[in-house]
Amino acid sequence: MMPPLARRTPMHPGGSPSLGSPPVSSHPHRPHPPVFAQTVFAQTKASNAMTASSFHRASSLLAAASLAASLPILAAPSTAFAAAPVFSSGSVLLAAPAKPPAEPATDGRTIGVLRFTGSPAASELRATLQPSLEEAGFTVRGIALELGEATKKVKCKGASDSDECLAALGKWLNANPKTAADFILFGRVGEGNDVSLVMFDVTKGQRVATFDTRFNEGDLILPIVLPQALVTALQEHMTPPPPATEEELAAIAALDEPEKTPEEIAAEKEAIAAAEAAAAASQQDQVIDTDKIQADLKEDFETFCRNEPRKKRESKDEPRDLRPACKRGPFWGYWQPRAWVALGLTSGAALGAAAMYTMALVGRGPYGDAVDALDAYNTAVGGDPRRDPNLATNGDQSYDALATEVSRTGAIVRRRAIVGDVLLGTTVLLGGVLGIIIYQDRTDAKRFIKEEKSIKAISDVRVGPILTRETQGAGLSFRF
Repeated sequence: MMPPLARRTPMHPGGSPSLGSPPVSSHPHRPHPPVFAQTVFAQTKASNAMTASSFHRASSLLAAASLAASLPILAAPSTAFAAAPVFSSGSVLLAAPAKPPAEPATDGRTIGVLRFTGSPAASELRATLQPSLEEAGFTVRGIALELGEATKKVKCKGASDSDECLAALGKWLNANPKTAADFILFGRVGEGNDVSLVMFDVTKGQRVATFDTRFNEGDLILPIVLPQALVTALQEHMTPPPPATEEELAAIAALDEPEKTPEEIAAEKEAIAAAEAAAAASQQDQVIDTDKIQADLKEDFETFCRNEPRKKRESKDEPRDLRPACKRGPFWGYWQPRAWVALGLTSGAALGAAAMYTMALVGRGPYGDAVDALDAYNTAVGGDPRRDPNLATNGDQSYDALATEVSRTGAIVRRRAIVGDVLLGTTVLLGGVLGIIIYQDRTDAKRFIKEEKSIKAISDVRVGPILTRETQGAGLSFRF
């Protein structure tokens, strides 16, 4: 049986193939290579039935072009054809080139940060670490899972923070390009502000560093040092530092003390014990007299005054802030808030008394006019209307009306004067209270200044042992 390519290739007279046709064996029973016949060319049954010479000529030209294009493919391993898809073009099947390999999902410096567990401060710590890692050139990818939740997804039977579970978690994360990571970072912040951080290398399957520390209230150093220490540990894990040079080793060795004999060690211990005993005895016998320390509110004002607002007490058990205000001077600066309240009440009472007395004086004008009008009426009638009813009226004037006006204006003056007297008495009383408060505030300020000066005097005295190669004893130091 003739091979498909031999049957479809037209022959010219003399037995030679057409120009541009691929060489074909003249042996009728010699098959072509199976890879060539099965992969590149295929002859359909329909082409065997074609007899038109024009169609055979076009087919010969197409076969020649296909063979010339497929020669480099034939030289490649057969696996390229097995992996590549095949497309149909008329009676010829062409192999498509294989897809290029996918780019890696990480750059070798990608860190997957899990959710930190523990107190609400855990999320703040997680947000604090991210900028430091990014500034060091690392790519940070947030993983919206806690360590326990993530290890459950990988179905790890060991402890959540074991190397086995962390390695399985790394493979699970790298299965998704969006969560792929070279390192895994997780942590926990306890209720007592105990902090634990772990950095795990997914590629090497080992821990990079573990940090166990504690945040203290008002600590401004640890929030800065901890991210830097984490970055340094990661960088040294990726690029280990070179070993110490001979010069560095020699410098370190020079820092150590020379070896001592047992006799020298025993003598040093005895000297230390004697110095400690002498220091304890001298400190016990040391009596610092603070009775002679005096507080002068005027001279010590600049030393103890404050420019910031007064510190508010969170509870009644806390001591008051007795420092004077610098802007108010040596007298007004020592006043506590209660003194200012008493001053306000005293001033208000004094102003009220002055106002009522002023109004009483003003009311004496109408009262005097009413008395003058009544006296003029009595003079005009020539008698006493209170005893003679015939004198009760005189023309359009009435004795009762004039007397009522005198009584009304006099009552107004009297009421105003009484209120002024009450306010004056209140002013005197509040003034006494104000004086007592001022005295107490200044006394408290003197006691505060004396205590502060006494504490400062005691803290300036230092007693301690002195141990050198030539001297053993105790030392007493002062700060002036």
